[in-house]
Amino acid sequence: MRPFGVILVACLTLTTSVAAVAFDLSETTATLGAANDPGPDEQAVKDLPQAWLTHYNAGDAASVAKLYADDAFYLSAHVLARGRQQIQAYWERGIAAGGHLDKVEPIYVSVVGSLGYFVGRYQATNAGVTVDGRLLIVVKKLDGVWRIVAHETVVRDQPE
Repeated sequence: MRPFGVILVACLTLTTSVAAVAFDLSETTATLGAANDPGPDEQAVKDLPQAWLTHYNAGDAASVAKLYADDAFYLSAHVLARGRQQIQAYWERGIAAGGHLDKVEPIYVSVVGSLGYFVGRYQATNAGVTVDGRLLIVVKKLDGVWRIVAHETVVRDQPE
């Protein structure tokens, strides 16, 4: 049960920081950590979703899956995938169905030691329907590389 423990510890460790960003995210300008000039780890975590978008839109689910830790979780209203293999299979289905991620925007990025998180918003077009939502990506530095250990997306209620 170590992976769950790692995620739980990460979430508990970051709870104080997450509480600091518990405001209306739709009107928030992107902020990186406590400073305007991010350090190399904060920048690496900030850049991870853009790499994800690039691989996904190129139809490369295997490269998307490599951004995750072996025992990572992906959660949405549609799926709970655990492990790189299940995550890759989920993204393969999305790519095959014509999914496209239009943009990802950071709201807040924080890194403490070997743990960090990215709070952001995204826009996607799937089957000709454009939606937007929020995302939370929890990362851990493993063997010198930032990997996603937990990734959750939430589609926002769309205006009619």
